[in-house]
Amino acid sequence: MSAPVEAANQGRRANEGSGPRMDSAALGHIGGDSFIQREANPEWLKKREAVYESIKEKRDEERSKKVPVDITVTMPDGKVLSEDKEGVKFQAWKTSPYDVAVSISQGLADASSVARVTYAKFVDDYSLFEDGMEGEDVLMEAMEDLSISDEASEKSLLWDMTRPLVGPVSKLEFCKFDDDRDAKTVFWHSSAHILGEALEHLYGTKLTIGPPLAGGFFYDSYMGKDTLKEDDCKSGM
Repeated sequence: MSAPVEAANQGRRANEGSGPRMDSAALGHIGGDSFIQREANPEWLKKREAVYESIKEKRDEERSKKVPVDITVTMPDGKVLSEDKEGVKFQAWKTSPYDVAVSISQGLADASSVARVTYAKFVDDYSLFEDGMEGEDVLMEAMEDLSISDEASEKSLLWDMTRPLVGPVSKLEFCKFDDDRDAKTVFWHSSAHILGEALEHLYGTKLTIGPPLAGGFFYDSYMGKDTLKEDDCKSGM
């Protein structure tokens, strides 16, 4: 391809006519025979879900061994909360940001997409390894960027609203979709995964990449020479 033509195509999505070529005799086509035809709930998806279920069982067993301890939660205005409206103490491994929000207002809980949590410290039986946060090289560098340590994080962490807290909280913020960039990103991120799940379950597509965007989300997937049409989305999604 000449330089002027190549420059003109920068930033444009490749298609069958304009995309790069491979030596089909030696390598076959991109994707191979990984997608033959549309298939709802393909066998490979069932096998993967079985693996996920086994992981969930292991995680549930780990959680059952944790010892709930009383914790306090400090709000941005400095108010310290320690129990819900019925007087039940907030506890690590049990109380979630959603529970704390409900103790203030059900409307607040329902309107919040994610929590921003700064821990005073982690409880003794919280394990970075069990939480998938311990490793080497790239993962350790990422942990350093987030200031995550065995003691606590000096920076705030985005925390799922229904995920139990793992220590006393020195600052808890509730992030709403309409006025918080992180909340939008989390919402669109979840939306992209839901879209990807629908593509897999309804059509057996092979997912490639699907991040959140500034104003929405997408998920690219491989379907060989097959394509999705608007009617597919209306009837299936």
